[in-house]
Amino acid sequence: MLLVVMGLGTVSVVALFSCYFFMSVMFPTIFALGISDLGTLTKKGSSFLVMAVAGGAFCPPLMGFIADSFNMAVGFLIPLVCFMFICYFGVVSTRKSIKSNLTTVV
Repeated sequence: MLLVVMGLGTVSVVALFSCYFFMSVMFPTIFALGISDLGTLTKKGSSFLVMAVAGGAFCPPLMGFIADSFNMAVGFLIPLVCFMFICYFGVVSTRKSIKSNLTTVV
């Protein structure tokens, strides 16, 4: 997304299509990380995760507002921020998972 925001022509277009390609595995990964270790609350947790998907409701209008105010490349700061949060979630979840696996092994 940072390459898209930079507006580098063909490089930005390739980066945008690559991002859309790799987003196909994002929700299943987030879902699996989100419901791991919930035990008896797995069904409730999974239903909350499915209901909490709201990015498609508020991100496009916000991107459009920014694109109208500046340009379309700057509008892609919104997904960049969202992806940074998702990356943070993945790193924190992975650390918790590794830490809990190490304590069960020891």
